[in-house]
Amino acid sequence: MMKRSLLSSCAAILLGAAPALAQEKVTGVKADPPVGGEVIFRLGAAADDTETPRIEHYARLVDRVASPEVHGTDRLAINAAMPLESIRAPTIEGDREEPLAQAEGIDETYPRIGGDVIVRLGYDGAYDAETPRTESHDLFGVMIASPEIHLTDRFAINADIRIETVRPPTADRYFEDHGLFVRSLYAEYAVGDLLSLQAGKFTPTFAFASMVTPGMYGNNYNKEIELIERIGFGAEYTFDTGASGAHTLSANTFFEDTSILSDSLGAQRGQRQLADGGASNTESFESFTVALEGREITWLPSFTYRLAYVHEAAGEGDVADENGLLVAAMQSFQLGDGQSLTLIGEVAPLWNFQGTADNIIYTSAGLVYRAAPWTAILSGTSRWRELATGGTFDDYAVQTSVEYDFGQGRSLAIAHEFSRDRNVNSQRIGFRFNQVLDFD
Repeated sequence: MMKRSLLSSCAAILLGAAPALAQEKVTGVKADPPVGGEVIFRLGAAADDTETPRIEHYARLVDRVASPEVHGTDRLAINAAMPLESIRAPTIEGDREEPLAQAEGIDETYPRIGGDVIVRLGYDGAYDAETPRTESHDLFGVMIASPEIHLTDRFAINADIRIETVRPPTADRYFEDHGLFVRSLYAEYAVGDLLSLQAGKFTPTFAFASMVTPGMYGNNYNKEIELIERIGFGAEYTFDTGASGAHTLSANTFFEDTSILSDSLGAQRGQRQLADGGASNTESFESFTVALEGREITWLPSFTYRLAYVHEAAGEGDVADENGLLVAAMQSFQLGDGQSLTLIGEVAPLWNFQGTADNIIYTSAGLVYRAAPWTAILSGTSRWRELATGGTFDDYAVQTSVEYDFGQGRSLAIAHEFSRDRNVNSQRIGFRFNQVLDFD
C-alpha cells in the first residue's frame, strides 16, 4: 500500500507541477552518476556486471579537469550558465549523463525530449579459476536507454532502461539470460541556480571511484557500494566560495525498491520482497546519505574530493543497521600534446555490511593515462571483510585496460583482470565494442 501511495503521490506532483514551472528558468541536473559542468559534481548511480563506455565520458571529464577554468567532472552548482557533464556511464556500467539545459543564452523549446542510447557487444572469458569458480566463455549484448523529458528548463523526468544479462554465467553462454528492466526513473527540479531536488527511483550519492574510473573490470568490487535502485528523495546545494572552490552538500533518504520495477522482463531477476531482508529493504524512509563534494579550488587545480556517510536501516531478519564512511579524491594533470594523467583514490569502511555482523573495507585506486584517441587504465580494489563467524576474506581485483575511441560515439576496449573472491582466485580477459547514439 505504501508503494502504491508513493507512486501515486509522485505522479500527482509531476502532473500538477509542470504547468506552474513553465515560466521558470535555470539548468536542470540529472541524477545518477553525473558530473558537473561548470560545477555539479553529481555522480550517482549504478552497478551491475555490465559496463559503460566510461571512456567517452572520462575523456570529457579529463578535458574539463585539465581546463584552467574548471576542474572537470562532477558536481558543483546547478547553474544555467554551467553545462552539466557526466563522468560516468555506470558500469562500464552504464549511466551517461548529459546537460539537462544548455549554457545561458541558448534558446530551448519546452517540453522536449533528449537523452542517448548505448549499444554494446561484449565478451568475457574466465580462465585459470580455482574451485568453486567457473571457467566460461560469455558473449552478450547490452542496450542502455537514458531518455530525458524536459518539461521546462528547470524540471525534467529522467530514466535509465536496460537490456542486459541479469545473472552470472554458470557455463559457456552466448546471448542468453538477457532481461529488460528499469534501473532509474525520477524527477528533478532546479530551485534557483544552486539548489536541486530529486524524487523517484534513483541512486543516492555515496560511491565515487566506481563512478569515475574507466575500464572494463576495475570496478567490479567497489561498485558494490553504489546505492542503485533506491526509491526516495534527494537534495543538493552548492556553495561557491570563490578561490576556495565550489562545494556541494547533498542529502538523500530512501529505501530499496521492492515494486514491480525491481523485476525484469525476459530473463527474470525476481521482484524484490520485504521478507528478503537486506540493508535499506524497509519500505520506509529510515536510510539516508549525506555527502560533501568540492572542486575548483584555486590552490588545488584539477582536484575533486568527496566525503560521505551512509546509514542503511536493517531489513527483516538482519543483525543491525549498516553504517559507512567514504573518503575519495581525484587529481588530473595535463601533460601537453593532448595527453593527461589522472589519479583516483577511495577508502570506504562499512560496519554491519548489508545488515550482517560483518565489517568490510573497500580501498580503490586508479591510474588513467590518456593520449587521444587512446586511453590506458590500471586500477583495482581491495575488499577486506571481517567475518562475524571468525576469519577474513582478503579479496581484490586488478585490471589493465586499453581503449580506443573511433569518434562518432564508437569505442573499443580490451582488458584483463586478476581477481580474488572469497579467497578464491581467477582471471578473465574480454572486450567491449560500444556505440553511443545521442538524441539531444
